[in-house]
Amino acid sequence: MIGIEAIRITPEIMSRIGEIDEFKGLWAGLERYSTGLQALSDVAEHGENFRKVFGPLQEQTITLEMIGLIHAMQVRDKSSSFIRTGETQLSFMKDGVLIGALDVAAPEDIEPLLQKLIGWLNEALEREDFHPLLSAAIFTAVFLQLSPYQEGNLRVARFLVLLIMLKSGYAYAPYVPLDKIMNARAEEVYGALAHNQESLEAGALDWSVWLTCFFGVLQGQAETLRDRLAHKEEEISNMPTLSARILALFEEHKRLQMKQIITLTRGRRATLKLRLGELVDGGYLKRHGKARATWYALV
Repeated sequence: MIGIEAIRITPEIMSRIGEIDEFKGLWAGLERYSTGLQALSDVAEHGENFRKVFGPLQEQTITLEMIGLIHAMQVRDKSSSFIRTGETQLSFMKDGVLIGALDVAAPEDIEPLLQKLIGWLNEALEREDFHPLLSAAIFTAVFLQLSPYQEGNLRVARFLVLLIMLKSGYAYAPYVPLDKIMNARAEEVYGALAHNQESLEAGALDWSVWLTCFFGVLQGQAETLRDRLAHKEEEISNMPTLSARILALFEEHKRLQMKQIITLTRGRRATLKLRLGELVDGGYLKRHGKARATWYALV
């Protein structure tokens, strides 16, 4: 079903995996400093919400029931989490225009094949037989060609990629959802999956096109965060010195009141009030409470 023996890792694929892993290391360093993550305030809320709601799944073995729950949450319909019983196709759209559609598994074949796929994934992640991103790529391609649900298969697949990445230590994954990146590359994604399917049907399974495409999507995810980091670093470097000093205080303190900030910075109240207002407006800090009970924290 998976055809692992047909996988050939090209220099291009190795280069893409290496670049993604390099960013993984960069992000691990950023997470040690609250101001580093705060530089990405525009995506931090999405990432933190993802981790709060789905973080517990990180430690759990992936099961058919878990995927059904994820599907129900994605399409907001508990009744639709059951394996489909009718024929369908996996359609790819861009800007409301149909790019193409793939034939997918017959209803009676879905559950046994999906159970086998899930078992393979869990074993691969636990035994670390493969690079985890390679496991994610293979799982995604086979899952989409099964398309176990009547609708929402692409959404579930994108979510599962983020979950697999999170389980494998790619802590930045939830901060940039994959939908926009995959939608922008819809022709490439469809073409790569179609090639994979056609090569399988021809008896000469070729994973290279899909793997190159998949890792390109993950490169796009990392590049999105890298670009935002560069932009925010430029903003921070142009900040007044006092603003940067205020932000640095929150590396050691979760919350601070004005009187504490005055003591720690030895700044003037009027100037501090101005700088705090700018940091709040810029999305770096959030103001809580009122009057004398006012306190500040990172967003």
